Amino acid sequence: MRLLAVFDFYNLLHRSYHAFPREMETSTGIQTNAVYGFVSSLLNTIKELKPQYVAVASETGPSFRKEQFAGYKATRTWREDHPDEAEELDKQAEHVNKILNIMKIPVISSPTFEADDVIGSIAEKFSKEGVEIIIISNDMDMLQLVTNFVKVYRPARPPFVKKKIYTRDEIIKSFGFGPDKVPDYKALRGDPSDNIPGVKGIGEVTAKKLIDEYGNIENIYDNIENIPEAIRTKLAADKDSSFMSKELSLIKRDISIENTLKDMEITDFNKEEIKKVFKEYEFKSLIAKIATEGKTEENQIGFEL
Repeated sequence: MRLLAVFDFYNLLHRSYHAFPREMETSTGIQTNAVYGFVSSLLNTIKELKPQYVAVASETGPSFRKEQFAGYKATRTWREDHPDEAEELDKQAEHVNKILNIMKIPVISSPTFEADDVIGSIAEKFSKEGVEIIIISNDMDMLQLVTNFVKVYRPARPPFVKKKIYTRDEIIKSFGFGPDKVPDYKALRGDPSDNIPGVKGIGEVTAKKLIDEYGNIENIYDNIENIPEAIRTKLAADKDSSFMSKELSLIKRDISIENTLKDMEITDFNKEEIKKVFKEYEFKSLIAKIATEGKTEENQIGFEL
């Protein structure tokens, strides 16, 4: 089956920035910790998964969800708390985009939409064409996108986190409910990382129990009179919050994606140009991986991985 690998740009870039020392830079003073981490992860993942198609999903500005709820992601204050680091990350994002352009890997975004929505729409569009999708991200919001054609690959984060591929069966095993119930779970439990409120006083155990019994929040509220009083009172008090939280949690899947599979096809690139840029960033280990000859059937990206 044809395979499309979609990388979550800022999720993986941010992870790379914190995985490698800030002091990692070239002899001319170009900081490269996030650049090296992202590109190495990209190449290693391509080697492992062997996709025929590759794309990177990004975002360009504030999310439309801010209009729905002003407090959305308000607890994410890293940029405000660490302005110097945020500036470093943004500069390195430009370097990564430069490398991706040379490698002919498209970076796809859509104004006001998050990378999650771009990924969801890519998965929706191409899975309907019979293409298997694998999403490379540490963002567990992506789990709601999993189907028979779509999987989520969580890269390793040594020494504590091992790599993992989430299928539908794996999600049910790990969380006790299927991928389509992730927004309902957040509607009840909330999500502190995104500052999604949910229902005050409803924890993990109760949320899972309600989903197991009623399936979704619509059915929960339709049957609220059958729910024990203590839980019923909490649900009634935060009904609006619950439905808003579900809406905030839902990843869009209907953004117009103009890119075609042909645009995402792994292709050969100008090896001398990529050698030049890798020399600029002093990535000696990556320079050594560049194939001396053209792409092969087994590894079409042109790297000796």
